[in-house]
Amino acid sequence: MHRIRRLRRGQLVAAAAAIVVVAAVGATWLLLGREAPTAVASPSPTATAEPTTSPSPSPSPSPTLTAQPFVACPLNGLPVDDPLLLDRVALAVQIDDHPQARPARNLSRADMIIEAPVEGDTTRFTAVFLCRATDGLTGPIRSARYYSIDLWQDLGVLTVGFGASHEALRRFAAAGMPYLNGITGAWPWFRRVGDYPAPHNLYGDVEAMRGALGSGGSIDRLAAKVGPLRPPFAFDPQARLPAGKDVAALEIHTTSYWRFGWTWDELGGVWARQDGGKLVVDEITGEPLTVTHVLVQRVVQEIPPGDPDPGGNPRRLQHLVGEGDGRLYSGGVAIELHWSRPTANNGTTWTYADTGEVVVLPPGVVWWEIVPITARVTES
Repeated sequence: MHRIRRLRRGQLVAAAAAIVVVAAVGATWLLLGREAPTAVASPSPTATAEPTTSPSPSPSPSPTLTAQPFVACPLNGLPVDDPLLLDRVALAVQIDDHPQARPARNLSRADMIIEAPVEGDTTRFTAVFLCRATDGLTGPIRSARYYSIDLWQDLGVLTVGFGASHEALRRFAAAGMPYLNGITGAWPWFRRVGDYPAPHNLYGDVEAMRGALGSGGSIDRLAAKVGPLRPPFAFDPQARLPAGKDVAALEIHTTSYWRFGWTWDELGGVWARQDGGKLVVDEITGEPLTVTHVLVQRVVQEIPPGDPDPGGNPRRLQHLVGEGDGRLYSGGVAIELHWSRPTANNGTTWTYADTGEVVVLPPGVVWWEIVPITARVTES
């Protein structure tokens, strides 16, 4: 760069000297009376054109992100994993609650859970799957019970189980209830796995069942008999529950030895499940099993004659048509309810006992406890 500057100074000096010479020659010709010669102008250096830069292409506009419409699960008001799942029938899977079967798999992925006593006043779960995908196998799966008829008629769900008593199967057939029974029909979705002793080691592939829906097979013939889904509650993010009694924990005793319940987790805003005083987890996640709402329905229960289980224990039959009392545990409080179902073809209506207004819940999973009026429920 310094060399280039020195060259330019030298060129300027030479040019100045040339001008002086020309001026002197011209003056001499004027003094001699002669016309000065026409100076031949040196060609001006051609200006080098600046390189033409092509205009930069305008950047393509970023695609506008269109907000996807919020799709809520009709069973709990929560976001739906895949809206296409709503076009399929809800599967009500019978899941074991025997101590030798715990922990169960995929209960935390159910959209709603119903629990009811079976023989010996032990309980069994009915996990309803519609809006969220399960992870691997679900279970352990057990047999259906009398109340499966009521859940089908009340909610519009397809029962999935493994067997039932002869009397229960007779009643299913008489009512026209569709039942995906793993023992019959050569269904390919059930298998025995793991270390639990039978009958606590049977599991099912819920996603494979869903995938078979719409293929025109036997499962579609069952699904066609289910009827429209009829959720027991409406959900609204703006719903405000009435005042209730503060409750930190509740425990349900169906017998002197069978007890289970819920503890309020104020930080998480959920109820945590306990069985026999021990926290219950989902085997899939290893996390505690929690829900937003616990619903207790008091019902008349009887022992049907002549229908014991293989061990000779009498089974239980709950009367879910009629009316009675209930209690909602939500947000750390207990609220008195009333339930009514005039006929088997009606869905159960839930109202607040004080006002008679229909219950509308904030979004969240409901755990529905069907409890005989003889059971003891303690709160603390």
